[in-house]
Parts: sequence; C-alpha cells; structure tokens
Amino acid sequence: MNILWIKDNNVGHEKQAKILLDELSKTREINIQDVNIKGFHPFFTYIDPVEENFFDLIIGAGHKTYSYILDIKKSQKKSCKTVAILTPTLKKDKFDFICAPSHDKNKFTNTNNVIFFEGSLAKVSLNEPDENVIVIALGGKNKHYHFDEDSILDQIEYFLSLYPEKKYYIFNSRRTPTSMNNKITKLIETKEIIFCDYRNNDISFESILHKSSAKLITRDSVNMIFESLSCKGNTYLVDMKIKSKMNKVVKTVNNLIEQKKIGYIEQSDMVDGLSTIKIHKQNVYNDVFAEVEKVAYKLDQLI
Repeated sequence: MNILWIKDNNVGHEKQAKILLDELSKTREINIQDVNIKGFHPFFTYIDPVEENFFDLIIGAGHKTYSYILDIKKSQKKSCKTVAILTPTLKKDKFDFICAPSHDKNKFTNTNNVIFFEGSLAKVSLNEPDENVIVIALGGKNKHYHFDEDSILDQIEYFLSLYPEKKYYIFNSRRTPTSMNNKITKLIETKEIIFCDYRNNDISFESILHKSSAKLITRDSVNMIFESLSCKGNTYLVDMKIKSKMNKVVKTVNNLIEQKKIGYIEQSDMVDGLSTIKIHKQNVYNDVFAEVEKVAYKLDQLI
C-alpha cells in the first residue's frame, strides 16, 4: 500500500500520525512518502508537487493538512482513500475516514466515516517498569488550566519526598516558561535528578516513560497523559485550577479522575499561606490504554 503523509511540522500532530502508521505497518506492507507544508500559515503555504494516480491512502493530522489532503485526492485514482487524524473544522463529509478524539463527538452531525478514540493516539507498551525510575513531565501556558509555577513546584517537591531514593527524570516542553525551567534547574542543584530540556536533550521521553514505575504530569499535557496511560506504571496528575468547566480537555481529565483511570495530587488551602497536599492513586486493575491499536484495526478493516 502506497501512503502519502502530509506533515504540518507540529510535533504533537506528527507523532500521532506516525504512531498510527506504525501500527498499520504491523498488518500491511506499506510504503510511505511524506511531504511537508512550507511557507507561512494561513495564506502562503505550499507543498512540493505530488504524483498523480499513485497513492492508495493520503493521511494527515492538524488543520494545515486537511485542505491539501482533499486537493491531492482529486488527482489520484478513484480507489485512493483520505484519512484525517483529529477533527477537521470544515468539509468533514469529504474525507473517507476521520480518526477523532471522543471529546469532539459534538462537532459531528454524521459519524458514519468517523473512528473515535479516547484522548490521543499513543504508542502502547506492555513492558514491566523499572521500580527505580520516575518521570515528571511539564507542559506550560495553555487554554485549559492556570499554570501556577509555585504551586506546581510545591507538588513536585512533595512527589520527590514520597520516593527519595528513586532516579528522577524531569522533562519540560516547548510551552514550559523560561521562569519555570529556571526554578527546576535551581530545585535539582542539590538532588540527583536529570533535567531533560527539550532544546538540547538526547534522552527519549518515550523510552524513559515506558520504563517508569511512577509518572507525574501536568494536567494541560493531554498527549503526555495518554502516552503515560498507554504503558505500565502509575500515573498522577498535578493539581491545577481550571479556566472553564466546559473546556473539553478539562472534561476529559475529569472523566479519567472520576473513573479512577488516573491518579492525582490534591492541593487545598487550610489558611492563608498554608496548604495541604495529598495523593490519590488510580485503580490498580486498570488496563493499559491501547487506543491506537483499536483505531488501526478498524481502519485496516475499512480500507
């Protein structure tokens, strides 16, 4: 099967597309050609010329890719299928298949061409974790939660105190403020903690995550949350104040907590300047999330 992958240079989008393609390759022999969107969004973007009547499947994730997927389909053989990962704003009925998060169900009036998944697509690992390894993953400024640096730092220190003899890795992200990075750098000066700055780090987040026995993740990092739930080990969320109860990310996170699919830290104020922190564990009988396997299986049957 010849596949054209339209890439929008967004790490989160491309990661989900790659994971789905990797899963499809387990049951089909596939040949992937990728093209990158170039230029300045939204008006001056372009991609390199694509061969006519060549591809069996055209796929992409993110709003920048969708118009190109549909345009290229016009010059392909009739049997060519189009796949949008995540939720297109327009022309949903023009795609052969859409792989969309379940929290976007309200955006579809017709779901005949939609394969829903929970959260985000993440690589599945059933490897047993290393009891000595722990990960802390930080997001940053976002539309869903207030990123209170001092509160998050207090919770990280609390988490560190629970497992003082373990080996810690702290990963930041592109959204993590410089001020937070500086606070983390100061925090680890007297501790044996590896700070993995995304700008200059060779350590793979995925590889460390898959062998971690416990993971602490900020609530705004949806991809990180579902990556963590897709492998073994206990996952805990940092307590963060919400910006809107109607926010779809907030609803997704709250559902995970209510169903005890994930653990979390609870921080509450006793009096001014004094707070208490306690940790709530997830249900130990939860299965590892395997959303990408479910989506790939359904897509494989349909194409």
